[in-house]
Amino acid sequence: MGKYFDGLNDEYLLQNNVIGARTLEELGSAEAFAFTVRAAQMERGGFVLKHFTEEEFKQLHHFLFQDVYPFAGIYRNVNISKGTTVFCHASYLGSMAAHIFNELTNDSLQGLTTAQAAKRLAYYKAELNMLHPFREGNGRTARIFLFHYAKRFGFEWAYEKLDYDEYMQAMIQSVTNSSGLEVIFEKTLARLK
Repeated sequence: MGKYFDGLNDEYLLQNNVIGARTLEELGSAEAFAFTVRAAQMERGGFVLKHFTEEEFKQLHHFLFQDVYPFAGIYRNVNISKGTTVFCHASYLGSMAAHIFNELTNDSLQGLTTAQAAKRLAYYKAELNMLHPFREGNGRTARIFLFHYAKRFGFEWAYEKLDYDEYMQAMIQSVTNSSGLEVIFEKTLARLK
C-alpha cells in the first residue's frame, strides 16, 4: 500500500476493503494479520497447490486475501506502476499470464542442481513480478506459490532468511536482469533432506 500510481490505488483499497479500514495504517495492519493467519492455515493443509496453474495462482491469492479484499483472486483492470517500473498492461494480463503459467507448468526442477533451480526460480519470480496481476498482494502470493513449487521438486526456499534490502534491490533490478535474484535464490535454496 502507498506505492502504486500516485495514491489512486490507495484510495481504491480504502474504499474497497471488507474490513472497513479507513486509513492505510489500519488496512496494512489488518492485511498483515489476515495474511499471516491464512499462510499458517495453508501450512496446515488448508489450501494445497497441486498443479501450479494460473487458476491455482488466482485461487491462492483469493485464499490469502479474501478476508480483506472483495477482489481477491481477480486480476486488476487498471494499469499500475511502482516508482519507474510499469507493470504488465491490464489488457495483456490474460495472455501474458497464460504464457508464463504454460511455461511454468511444463517446466521442472527435477534433477537440477541447486544453482540451476535457483536460476529457474529467479526467472519465474521476475516474470510474476512484472505481471503483477492483482491490485495488492502480488509479491506475497508469488513468494508462497514459488516456495511450494520448489518444494514439489525437493527444494526448500528459506525466504525468511532474505535480507529485505538486498531482495528489494534485486527485485527492482530483475526488470532487466534477474542475476541478483539468482544470487538470492542460491543463498536461500537448499535440497530437502
